[in-house]
Amino acid sequence: MIKLWADQNIKLSPPATIDSIKATEEMIDFQFPNDCKQFYLKLDGFADWDWTKNMFSVWPLTRILEAYPNESNKNFIVFADYLINSHHIGFVKGQKGVFKNSGAAPELIAETFLEALFLINSDADILY
Repeated sequence: MIKLWADQNIKLSPPATIDSIKATEEMIDFQFPNDCKQFYLKLDGFADWDWTKNMFSVWPLTRILEAYPNESNKNFIVFADYLINSHHIGFVKGQKGVFKNSGAAPELIAETFLEALFLINSDADILY
C-alpha cells in the first residue's frame, strides 16, 4: 500500500512512534486497533493534506489531534476524509469496525482498518 501511494506521488509522512501513538490515544480517549497502530508505525498518514487520485486523504496523528476538539461527535475518531472533509472515515468508540460519517449516523463500511484502506485504494462504491 505504501509503495502504491509513493508510486502515485502522494506525499507521505515518516513513521509515527509508539510514544506518539500512545499520546494520541490518551488525548482522544480511544485505543486504536492493532492493525491501525502497525500502519502508523510504518507511515504516519499523508503529508500536507495530500490525497489519493479518488480524493481520499489518510490523516497523520497530528491532524487527528487537531480535528478531535472541533468534532461535534466525540465518539467518532476520524482518520481519513473524502474531498476535503465532504465526509469522514473513522472509528466509533465502543464499536468494532470502520465507519463512514457523512452527516447522519455513522455507517459501518469495513471490519478492520486495513480493509478500510483497501476500500480507499480500490475506490469502492461503499465509500460514497
